[in-house]
Amino acid sequence: MRGGKRGHIAIAKQMANRLYPLALAIALLIGIGFPAVYAILAAEVQMNTATCHAGELAERLGKMAREDVTLWKFQNQKYAAVLDDFLPQKNIMHVRILDESGKALTMFDRVEAHGMPIFRPLALSSEAPIVFNRQTIGTVVIETASDRLILSTVAVFLFFAVVGFGLAVSVYHYPTRVAKGLEGEIGGLIAELESFSYTVSHDLRAPLRHISGYSGVLLEDHGDKLGPDVREMLSRIHGSSERMKEIVDSLLELSRIGRTELKRERVNLGTIARDIVDGLRSSGGERQATFRIQENVMVEGDPHLLRNVLENLLGNAWKFTAKRNVAVIEFGTVEVEGSEACFVRDNGAGFDMAYADKLFAPFQRLHSAAEYEGSGIGLATVRRIINHHGGNLWAEGKPGEGAAFYFSL
Repeated sequence: MRGGKRGHIAIAKQMANRLYPLALAIALLIGIGFPAVYAILAAEVQMNTATCHAGELAERLGKMAREDVTLWKFQNQKYAAVLDDFLPQKNIMHVRILDESGKALTMFDRVEAHGMPIFRPLALSSEAPIVFNRQTIGTVVIETASDRLILSTVAVFLFFAVVGFGLAVSVYHYPTRVAKGLEGEIGGLIAELESFSYTVSHDLRAPLRHISGYSGVLLEDHGDKLGPDVREMLSRIHGSSERMKEIVDSLLELSRIGRTELKRERVNLGTIARDIVDGLRSSGGERQATFRIQENVMVEGDPHLLRNVLENLLGNAWKFTAKRNVAVIEFGTVEVEGSEACFVRDNGAGFDMAYADKLFAPFQRLHSAAEYEGSGIGLATVRRIINHHGGNLWAEGKPGEGAAFYFSL
Protein backbone atom coordinates (compact mmCIF):
# COMPACT_ATOMS: atom_id res chain seq x y z
CA MET A 1 0.00 0.00 0.00
CA ARG A 2 2.81 2.38 0.91
CA GLY A 3 4.58 1.95 -2.42
CA GLY A 4 1.42 1.88 -4.54
CA LYS A 5 -1.38 4.19 -3.47
CA ARG A 6 0.88 6.52 -1.52
CA GLY A 7 2.98 6.86 -4.66
CA HIS A 8 -0.16 7.66 -6.65
CA ILE A 9 -1.10 10.30 -4.09
CA ALA A 10 2.32 11.91 -4.39
CA ILE A 11 2.04 11.89 -8.19
CA ALA A 12 -1.47 13.37 -8.05
CA LYS A 13 -0.37 16.16 -5.71
CA GLN A 14 2.65 16.88 -7.89
CA MET A 15 0.37 17.04 -10.93
CA ALA A 16 -1.97 19.44 -9.12
CA ASN A 17 0.95 21.78 -8.44
CA ARG A 18 2.29 21.57 -11.99
CA LEU A 19 -1.14 21.93 -13.63
CA TYR A 20 -1.65 25.41 -12.18
CA PRO A 21 0.05 27.15 -15.16
CA LEU A 22 -1.90 24.95 -17.58
CA ALA A 23 -5.19 25.73 -15.83
CA LEU A 24 -4.37 29.45 -15.95
CA ALA A 25 -3.48 29.21 -19.65
CA ILE A 26 -6.79 27.43 -20.37
CA ALA A 27 -8.75 30.08 -18.51
CA LEU A 28 -6.98 32.91 -20.36
CA LEU A 29 -7.17 31.23 -23.76
CA ILE A 30 -10.86 30.41 -23.58
CA GLY A 31 -12.02 33.29 -21.40
CA ILE A 32 -10.11 36.06 -23.19
CA GLY A 33 -8.66 34.59 -26.38
CA PHE A 34 -11.93 33.43 -27.96
CA PRO A 35 -13.83 36.69 -27.21
CA ALA A 36 -10.87 38.70 -28.52
CA VAL A 37 -10.84 36.73 -31.78
CA TYR A 38 -14.61 37.15 -32.05
CA ALA A 39 -14.35 40.92 -31.45
CA ILE A 40 -11.57 41.30 -34.05
CA LEU A 41 -13.45 39.33 -36.71
CA ALA A 42 -16.76 41.07 -35.97
CA ALA A 43 -15.09 44.49 -36.07
CA GLU A 44 -13.44 43.63 -39.40
CA VAL A 45 -16.79 42.56 -40.83
CA GLN A 46 -18.41 45.78 -39.58
CA MET A 47 -15.53 47.84 -40.97
CA ASN A 48 -15.89 46.20 -44.37
CA THR A 49 -19.63 46.88 -44.26
CA ALA A 50 -19.00 50.55 -43.46
CA THR A 51 -16.54 50.74 -46.37
CA CYS A 52 -19.09 49.23 -48.73
CA HIS A 53 -21.78 51.65 -47.55
CA ALA A 54 -19.43 54.62 -47.92
CA GLY A 55 -18.49 53.54 -51.45
CA GLU A 56 -22.12 53.02 -52.45
CA LEU A 57 -23.23 56.41 -51.09
CA ALA A 58 -20.24 58.16 -52.70
CA GLU A 59 -21.17 56.62 -56.04
CA ARG A 60 -24.75 57.90 -55.73
CA LEU A 61 -23.57 61.37 -54.85
CA GLY A 62 -21.16 61.32 -57.80
CA LYS A 63 -24.08 60.55 -60.12
CA MET A 64 -26.02 63.43 -58.58
CA ALA A 65 -23.08 65.77 -59.20
CA ARG A 66 -23.02 64.86 -62.92
CA GLU A 67 -26.50 66.32 -63.27
CA ASP A 68 -25.43 69.66 -61.93
CA VAL A 69 -21.79 69.75 -60.83
CA THR A 70 -21.67 73.48 -60.29
CA LEU A 71 -24.49 73.42 -57.81
CA TRP A 72 -24.08 70.00 -56.15
CA LYS A 73 -22.57 71.50 -52.97
CA PHE A 74 -25.78 73.41 -52.38
CA GLN A 75 -28.32 70.70 -53.07
CA ASN A 76 -29.29 69.95 -49.45
CA GLN A 77 -32.71 68.69 -50.44
CA LYS A 78 -31.14 66.28 -52.92
CA TYR A 79 -28.68 65.06 -50.24
CA ALA A 80 -31.56 64.45 -47.89
CA ALA A 81 -33.46 62.57 -50.60
CA VAL A 82 -30.44 60.37 -51.36
CA LEU A 83 -29.91 59.67 -47.65
CA ASP A 84 -33.60 58.89 -47.10
CA ASP A 85 -33.40 56.37 -49.89
CA PHE A 86 -30.04 54.97 -48.85
CA LEU A 87 -30.17 54.70 -45.04
CA PRO A 88 -33.19 52.48 -44.22
CA GLN A 89 -32.33 48.99 -42.93
CA LYS A 90 -28.68 49.91 -42.58
CA ASN A 91 -26.73 49.92 -39.30
CA ILE A 92 -25.52 53.49 -39.75
CA MET A 93 -25.40 56.04 -36.97
CA HIS A 94 -23.56 58.99 -38.52
CA VAL A 95 -22.97 60.27 -42.07
CA ARG A 96 -20.76 63.22 -43.06
CA ILE A 97 -20.69 64.61 -46.61
CA LEU A 98 -17.63 66.83 -47.06
CA ASP A 99 -16.51 69.00 -49.96
CA GLU A 100 -13.05 68.80 -51.49
CA SER A 101 -11.64 71.06 -48.75
CA GLY A 102 -13.05 68.88 -45.96
CA LYS A 103 -15.85 71.27 -45.06
CA ALA A 104 -19.04 69.54 -44.00
CA LEU A 105 -21.84 70.01 -46.51
CA THR A 106 -24.42 68.03 -44.60
CA MET A 107 -24.61 65.61 -41.72
CA PHE A 108 -26.86 62.84 -40.61
CA ASP A 109 -26.90 61.82 -36.92
CA ARG A 110 -29.17 59.10 -35.60
CA VAL A 111 -27.59 58.78 -32.13
CA GLU A 112 -30.38 60.72 -30.42
CA ALA A 113 -33.02 58.27 -31.54
CA HIS A 114 -31.07 55.04 -31.61
CA GLY A 115 -28.06 53.52 -29.92
CA MET A 116 -26.18 54.30 -26.73
CA PRO A 117 -24.06 57.46 -26.61
CA ILE A 118 -21.56 55.82 -24.23
CA PHE A 119 -20.48 53.53 -27.06
CA ARG A 120 -19.84 56.43 -29.48
CA PRO A 121 -16.04 56.57 -28.80
CA LEU A 122 -15.81 52.89 -29.81
CA ALA A 123 -17.67 53.28 -33.11
CA LEU A 124 -16.08 52.17 -36.37
CA SER A 125 -15.94 54.49 -39.37
CA SER A 126 -14.92 54.39 -43.01
CA GLU A 127 -14.84 56.86 -45.88
CA ALA A 128 -14.93 56.95 -49.67
CA PRO A 129 -14.19 59.71 -52.19
CA ILE A 130 -16.90 61.35 -54.32
CA VAL A 131 -15.47 61.36 -57.85
CA PHE A 132 -16.55 63.40 -60.89
CA ASN A 133 -14.55 63.30 -64.14
CA ARG A 134 -11.78 61.48 -62.27
CA GLN A 135 -11.52 64.31 -59.77
CA THR A 136 -12.36 64.07 -56.10
CA ILE A 137 -14.99 66.65 -55.37
CA GLY A 138 -15.87 65.48 -51.89
CA THR A 139 -15.81 62.70 -49.29
CA VAL A 140 -18.39 60.49 -47.61
CA VAL A 141 -17.65 59.48 -44.01
CA ILE A 142 -19.87 56.75 -42.51
CA GLU A 143 -19.85 55.63 -38.89
CA THR A 144 -21.63 52.41 -38.00
CA ALA A 145 -23.39 51.65 -34.72
CA SER A 146 -21.20 49.74 -32.23
CA ASP A 147 -23.90 48.79 -29.71
CA ARG A 148 -24.51 45.32 -31.06
CA LEU A 149 -20.83 44.58 -31.55
CA ILE A 150 -19.89 45.65 -28.03
CA LEU A 151 -22.84 43.96 -26.34
CA SER A 152 -22.36 40.73 -28.27
CA THR A 153 -18.62 40.78 -27.44
CA VAL A 154 -19.43 41.22 -23.75
CA ALA A 155 -21.91 38.34 -23.95
CA VAL A 156 -19.34 36.13 -25.71
CA PHE A 157 -16.72 37.12 -23.15
CA LEU A 158 -18.98 36.27 -20.20
CA PHE A 159 -19.93 32.93 -21.73
CA PHE A 160 -16.39 31.85 -22.51
CA ALA A 161 -15.09 33.25 -19.21
CA VAL A 162 -17.46 30.92 -17.38
CA VAL A 163 -16.53 28.02 -19.66
CA GLY A 164 -12.80 28.72 -19.36
CA PHE A 165 -12.95 29.11 -15.60
CA GLY A 166 -14.92 25.88 -15.27
CA LEU A 167 -12.47 23.93 -17.42
CA ALA A 168 -9.50 25.43 -15.58
CA VAL A 169 -10.95 24.50 -12.20
CA SER A 170 -11.65 20.98 -13.44
CA VAL A 171 -8.11 20.57 -14.82
CA TYR A 172 -6.53 21.96 -11.65
CA HIS A 173 -8.68 20.14 -9.11
CA TYR A 174 -9.00 16.73 -10.76
CA PRO A 175 -5.65 15.43 -9.42
CA THR A 176 -6.50 16.91 -6.02
CA ARG A 177 -9.80 15.02 -5.98
CA VAL A 178 -7.97 11.85 -6.98
CA ALA A 179 -5.45 12.38 -4.17
CA LYS A 180 -8.20 13.01 -1.63
CA GLY A 181 -10.03 9.89 -2.77
CA LEU A 182 -6.88 7.81 -2.40
CA GLU A 183 -6.13 9.42 0.97
CA GLY A 184 -9.64 8.58 2.14
CA GLU A 185 -9.21 4.99 1.00
CA ILE A 186 -5.83 4.73 2.68
CA GLY A 187 -7.27 6.36 5.79
CA GLY A 188 -9.91 3.66 5.96
CA LEU A 189 -7.29 0.92 5.57
CA ILE A 190 -5.10 2.55 8.21
CA ALA A 191 -8.06 2.75 10.58
CA GLU A 192 -8.70 -0.96 10.07
CA LEU A 193 -5.03 -1.74 10.67
CA GLU A 194 -4.99 0.42 13.78
CA SER A 195 -8.06 -1.33 15.10
CA PHE A 196 -6.49 -4.72 14.36
CA SER A 197 -3.19 -3.66 15.94
CA TYR A 198 -4.94 -2.36 19.03
CA THR A 199 -7.01 -5.51 19.43
CA VAL A 200 -4.10 -7.89 18.93
CA SER A 201 -1.79 -5.88 21.16
CA HIS A 202 -4.40 -5.62 23.88
CA ASP A 203 -5.13 -9.36 23.74
CA LEU A 204 -1.43 -10.24 23.88
CA ARG A 205 -0.83 -8.39 27.13
CA ALA A 206 -2.52 -10.94 29.39
CA PRO A 207 -0.59 -14.04 28.21
CA LEU A 208 2.66 -12.04 28.22
CA ARG A 209 2.02 -11.00 31.80
CA HIS A 210 1.53 -14.64 32.70
CA ILE A 211 4.73 -15.76 30.96
CA SER A 212 6.75 -12.95 32.50
CA GLY A 213 5.20 -13.38 35.96
CA TYR A 214 5.48 -17.15 36.19
CA SER A 215 9.02 -17.22 34.79
CA GLY A 216 10.00 -14.54 37.27
CA VAL A 217 8.46 -16.51 40.17
CA LEU A 218 10.27 -19.68 39.09
CA LEU A 219 13.59 -17.86 38.98
CA GLU A 220 13.07 -16.15 42.32
CA ASP A 221 11.53 -18.98 44.35
CA HIS A 222 13.01 -22.07 42.74
CA GLY A 223 16.08 -20.88 40.92
CA ASP A 224 18.44 -22.49 43.42
CA LYS A 225 16.85 -25.88 42.74
CA LEU A 226 17.36 -25.67 38.98
CA GLY A 227 20.42 -26.41 36.99
CA PRO A 228 22.43 -23.61 35.34
CA ASP A 229 21.08 -24.43 31.88
CA VAL A 230 17.47 -24.32 33.06
CA ARG A 231 18.03 -21.05 34.93
CA GLU A 232 19.60 -19.58 31.78
CA MET A 233 16.63 -20.64 29.65
CA LEU A 234 14.14 -19.28 32.19
CA SER A 235 16.09 -16.04 32.35
CA ARG A 236 15.94 -15.76 28.56
CA ILE A 237 12.20 -16.49 28.58
CA HIS A 238 11.64 -13.84 31.25
CA GLY A 239 13.77 -11.27 29.41
CA SER A 240 12.10 -11.97 26.07
CA SER A 241 8.61 -11.69 27.57
CA GLU A 242 9.54 -8.36 29.18
CA ARG A 243 10.89 -7.21 25.83
CA MET A 244 7.68 -8.33 24.14
CA LYS A 245 5.61 -6.47 26.72
CA GLU A 246 7.56 -3.31 25.92
CA ILE A 247 6.90 -3.77 22.19
CA VAL A 248 3.19 -4.44 22.76
CA ASP A 249 2.89 -1.35 24.97
CA SER A 250 4.62 0.69 22.26
CA LEU A 251 2.24 -0.66 19.62
CA LEU A 252 -0.74 0.20 21.80
CA GLU A 253 0.58 3.71 22.26
CA LEU A 254 1.15 4.03 18.51
CA SER A 255 -2.39 2.86 17.72
CA ARG A 256 -3.90 5.26 20.28
CA ILE A 257 -2.30 8.34 18.70
CA GLY A 258 -4.56 8.30 15.64
CA ARG A 259 -7.61 7.88 17.88
CA THR A 260 -6.67 10.66 20.28
CA GLU A 261 -8.38 14.01 19.84
CA LEU A 262 -5.85 16.82 19.73
CA LYS A 263 -6.01 19.31 22.58
CA ARG A 264 -4.23 22.25 21.06
CA GLU A 265 -2.82 24.88 23.35
CA ARG A 266 0.22 27.08 23.68
CA VAL A 267 3.17 24.87 24.64
CA ASN A 268 6.73 25.80 25.60
CA LEU A 269 8.85 23.00 24.13
CA GLY A 270 11.98 24.48 25.69
CA THR A 271 10.61 23.87 29.19
CA ILE A 272 9.56 20.32 28.29
CA ALA A 273 12.97 19.59 26.76
CA ARG A 274 14.74 20.92 29.85
CA ASP A 275 12.62 18.65 32.07
CA ILE A 276 13.41 15.60 29.90
CA VAL A 277 17.13 16.44 29.91
CA ASP A 278 17.14 16.59 33.73
CA GLY A 279 15.69 13.08 33.78
CA LEU A 280 18.33 11.83 31.33
CA ARG A 281 21.13 13.36 33.40
CA SER A 282 19.91 11.71 36.59
CA SER A 283 19.73 8.30 34.89
CA GLY A 284 23.05 8.63 33.10
CA GLY A 285 25.41 8.02 35.98
CA GLU A 286 28.91 9.23 35.14
CA ARG A 287 28.23 10.01 31.47
CA GLN A 288 29.73 13.22 30.16
CA ALA A 289 27.20 15.17 28.14
CA THR A 290 26.68 18.74 26.98
CA PHE A 291 23.09 19.83 26.44
CA ARG A 292 22.18 22.99 24.54
CA ILE A 293 18.51 23.68 25.03
CA GLN A 294 16.84 26.75 23.52
CA GLU A 295 14.43 28.40 25.89
CA ASN A 296 10.93 29.68 25.10
CA VAL A 297 10.21 27.60 22.01
CA MET A 298 6.48 28.31 21.80
CA VAL A 299 4.23 26.21 19.54
CA GLU A 300 0.55 25.28 19.23
CA GLY A 301 -0.15 21.62 19.90
CA ASP A 302 -1.12 18.85 22.28
CA PRO A 303 1.21 19.05 25.35
CA HIS A 304 1.09 15.32 26.12
CA LEU A 305 1.80 14.22 22.55
CA LEU A 306 4.54 16.81 22.03
CA ARG A 307 6.22 15.65 25.24
CA ASN A 308 6.15 12.17 23.74
CA VAL A 309 7.89 13.52 20.62
CA LEU A 310 10.69 15.13 22.62
CA GLU A 311 11.06 12.13 24.91
CA ASN A 312 11.62 9.90 21.89
CA LEU A 313 13.92 12.28 20.02
CA LEU A 314 16.01 13.32 23.04
CA GLY A 315 15.99 9.74 24.31
CA ASN A 316 17.32 8.53 20.95
CA ALA A 317 19.99 11.22 20.98
CA TRP A 318 21.00 10.15 24.48
CA LYS A 319 21.06 6.49 23.46
CA PHE A 320 23.03 6.92 20.23
CA THR A 321 25.68 9.14 21.87
CA ALA A 322 26.42 6.54 24.56
CA LYS A 323 29.75 5.60 22.95
CA ARG A 324 30.98 9.19 22.73
CA ASN A 325 33.42 10.45 25.35
CA VAL A 326 31.41 13.67 25.52
CA ALA A 327 27.89 13.64 24.12
CA VAL A 328 26.57 16.87 22.59
CA ILE A 329 22.79 17.09 22.32
CA GLU A 330 20.96 20.18 21.10
CA PHE A 331 17.36 21.29 20.90
CA GLY A 332 16.23 24.49 19.23
CA THR A 333 14.62 26.10 16.22
CA VAL A 334 15.80 26.97 12.74
CA GLU A 335 14.19 28.75 9.79
CA VAL A 336 13.42 26.43 6.88
CA GLU A 337 11.94 27.91 3.68
CA GLY A 338 10.51 30.89 5.49
CA SER A 339 8.94 29.00 8.41
CA GLU A 340 10.21 27.86 11.80
CA ALA A 341 11.11 24.24 12.47
CA CYS A 342 12.28 22.56 15.67
CA PHE A 343 15.29 20.24 15.73
CA VAL A 344 17.05 17.72 17.97
CA ARG A 345 20.69 17.23 17.00
CA ASP A 346 23.43 14.97 18.39
CA ASN A 347 27.00 13.88 17.67
CA GLY A 348 26.24 10.19 18.01
CA ALA A 349 26.26 7.17 15.72
CA GLY A 350 24.38 8.90 12.88
CA PHE A 351 23.01 7.03 9.88
CA ASP A 352 23.35 6.66 6.13
CA MET A 353 20.96 9.00 4.29
CA ALA A 354 20.39 6.28 1.69
CA TYR A 355 18.27 4.51 4.33
CA ALA A 356 16.58 7.60 5.74
CA ASP A 357 13.14 6.47 4.51
CA LYS A 358 13.34 3.46 6.86
CA LEU A 359 13.89 5.53 9.98
CA PHE A 360 10.23 6.24 10.69
CA ALA A 361 8.81 2.80 9.87
CA PRO A 362 7.94 0.51 12.80
CA PHE A 363 10.62 -2.06 13.68
CA GLN A 364 13.01 -0.76 11.01
CA ARG A 365 16.50 -0.50 12.52
CA LEU A 366 19.67 0.98 11.06
CA HIS A 367 21.63 -0.32 14.06
CA SER A 368 21.37 -3.74 15.66
CA ALA A 369 19.50 -4.29 18.93
CA ALA A 370 22.73 -5.61 20.41
CA GLU A 371 24.39 -2.21 19.85
CA TYR A 372 21.50 0.00 20.91
CA GLU A 373 18.43 -1.29 22.69
CA GLY A 374 14.91 -0.09 21.99
CA SER A 375 11.48 -1.15 20.77
CA GLY A 376 11.96 0.10 17.20
CA ILE A 377 8.70 2.07 17.37
CA GLY A 378 9.87 5.37 18.85
CA LEU A 379 10.41 7.25 15.58
CA ALA A 380 7.25 5.74 14.09
CA THR A 381 5.39 7.20 17.08
CA VAL A 382 7.04 10.57 16.50
CA ARG A 383 5.97 10.56 12.85
CA ARG A 384 2.40 9.61 13.77
CA ILE A 385 2.19 12.47 16.28
CA ILE A 386 3.64 15.05 13.89
CA ASN A 387 1.30 13.88 11.11
CA HIS A 388 -1.60 14.05 13.57
CA HIS A 389 -0.70 17.72 14.09
CA GLY A 390 -0.58 18.27 10.31
CA GLY A 391 3.16 18.94 10.40
CA ASN A 392 6.30 17.65 8.68
CA LEU A 393 9.14 15.48 9.95
CA TRP A 394 12.50 14.76 8.34
CA ALA A 395 16.02 13.74 9.32
CA GLU A 396 19.63 14.32 8.29
CA GLY A 397 22.70 12.39 9.30
CA LYS A 398 26.09 10.88 8.50
CA PRO A 399 27.46 7.62 9.81
CA GLY A 400 29.70 8.30 12.81
CA GLU A 401 29.02 12.04 12.76
CA GLY A 402 25.61 12.30 14.35
CA ALA A 403 22.03 12.94 13.32
CA ALA A 404 19.49 15.77 13.31
CA PHE A 405 15.72 15.41 13.37
CA TYR A 406 13.53 18.32 12.28
CA PHE A 407 9.80 18.82 12.72
CA SER A 408 7.31 21.59 12.08
CA LEU A 409 3.72 21.86 13.25
